[in-house]
Amino acid sequence: MKRLIFSLTLAVSCIAASAQQYIVVNGEPPILASDVEKITYEVDDQFDQILLPGALALDPKTTIFSAALQLTGLADTLKTYLYAHPDPSDESYSVFRSSSLGRKAWPFYRRFKNYTVFAETDEAFAGLGITDLDQLRAYAKQIYDEVFPEDAGITDPKDRRNSLNRFVAYHILKHGSTYWYLTAYNGNYILGDFFQDTNLADIAAWYGTLLPHASLKCSYPMGTEKGIYLNRRGLMDGPDKYGKQVRGAMVIADGEKGFDHECFNGCYFHIDRVLTYDQTTRDEVLGSELWRVDFKTLTPEIMSCAKDLRGDYDHYDGWEDPIIEGPNTETGCNYYYRWDRMENIVGDTAKSSIGLVACRIHQYYWSWQGDEAYIFGDFDMTIKLPALPAGEWEVRMGATPFTNRPNVRVYQNGRMTVDSLDMSKDYDETIPYMMRGARECCVYQKESIVNVPGMVRYRLGRIETDGKSDNYLRIEMLPGELGNDYMTQFDYFELVPKAVFDNQEIPEE
Repeated sequence: MKRLIFSLTLAVSCIAASAQQYIVVNGEPPILASDVEKITYEVDDQFDQILLPGALALDPKTTIFSAALQLTGLADTLKTYLYAHPDPSDESYSVFRSSSLGRKAWPFYRRFKNYTVFAETDEAFAGLGITDLDQLRAYAKQIYDEVFPEDAGITDPKDRRNSLNRFVAYHILKHGSTYWYLTAYNGNYILGDFFQDTNLADIAAWYGTLLPHASLKCSYPMGTEKGIYLNRRGLMDGPDKYGKQVRGAMVIADGEKGFDHECFNGCYFHIDRVLTYDQTTRDEVLGSELWRVDFKTLTPEIMSCAKDLRGDYDHYDGWEDPIIEGPNTETGCNYYYRWDRMENIVGDTAKSSIGLVACRIHQYYWSWQGDEAYIFGDFDMTIKLPALPAGEWEVRMGATPFTNRPNVRVYQNGRMTVDSLDMSKDYDETIPYMMRGARECCVYQKESIVNVPGMVRYRLGRIETDGKSDNYLRIEMLPGELGNDYMTQFDYFELVPKAVFDNQEIPEE
């Protein structure tokens, strides 16, 4: 990056307010453009050190991982920090209505891309006998040649099909996150107490990685060794209700620095065990348990605003939005996203030009984790689902029925799976596609939503995936009497493998 240098003249010109132009440098108070005599630039030699690759290279605990990041060329990927879409500075907030309440939503304004990197310490590699880059290359080849045997002969580490490249790519998420935003747990039990019965399931989230068609699970078990784990399977200190237990890798603190290593374009974490997309991860962790995927985690653009959307959750004790003058407040705010500004969600602009609104968390929303997304009026939306291991999966959607919800039609990978789904009705056991809410999910301080008729799940159909292809869910609103007054809510999705839906003894799981 270049550093901006400017000098000011002593003369001050009087210019009409409508014609005044200002220059803003690094967030400092604006300066009248007419007061700037000249602008020059010089290269900031230290800028690379605050980007993720440079910070990792300077970290004495991550020398092996950093060397692999450089060798694979993925360090260059992590230096691309600018979004390509237009400057939204001319856009102001938009007022929308949620039930009877008027609310503000601000445009997605982020100028910089962010990433999250999980990096093994050299000590963690040493636990497997890996003490240098060559040994790591050999280890990566052993793992990924088994998963991708068709690419075993690719030796160029910069080729995205190379085993070392895949190893490093699986450590990188496409959004930036600090420690307490990797899951819905915020460090003081509030989210756990409100939205999850942690005696039944760990708090968890699933994310896509830079390794194509490979997801990663983050979870926070409430056992004796609390903390964030990657690709962990279990419940508290033992196996989960299906008898599965895999320890996974744990995010560890770095002395007084704590967990977060914040950089200009994201954050990296130390982990205590080697992280791979191996056979155990695919079959025992990801491929045989139910994923409950909150809507905000589906696309990096919404996750990049997770801190703003959550805000200071401890003070959210009612329905009303705070009075805000702009985004990025400590109290949290809502954002709207245009269809051309999301990586994994697109829409037909001929039907809905704005896109969707992601709402900030409220303790008393009728939604899991207290947040939700809305589309207003007509829409035809396609979502790229998180990468799934090979097999048959059932897709479900959690939502709150209301009188202004429409009928929708559902397609999966281009095939219509539900001809007409009425989202306005409370739970009705006679409707084949309708289920009660999940027993382990809660509202109102651990009130299970299985007991709330106004919170339901919809079966959207099943898909068969080879584990190496993208899968898409399309939801199309059908015409109805309310027209543009429809307000469609999206709360969360469930991705349910055959091993689970074939053996569910109770439908409330």
